[in-house]
Amino acid sequence: MTSIYYYTLFSIFTIIAVMIVIDQNVGDYIILLTKILKVNIERIFWRIRFHPFWFTNPIGQRLMMRKYEKMFKDDEKRR
Repeated sequence: MTSIYYYTLFSIFTIIAVMIVIDQNVGDYIILLTKILKVNIERIFWRIRFHPFWFTNPIGQRLMMRKYEKMFKDDEKRR
């Protein structure tokens, strides 16, 4: 059962590799897709992190509390 899965993955990646070798535009397209994916992931991260209502967002709330805890610890070390 798992061998069928691995053969399918191997076939898909082999076809893509052959298409990249034959046509340079396919390689450029795949590179652009990965860049778009990276930009979208960063955009989602920034939206979650800097949402204006960070006190209702658990991720943003945790980040802010961690920042405040770090500031508090630094202030205690100075004293």
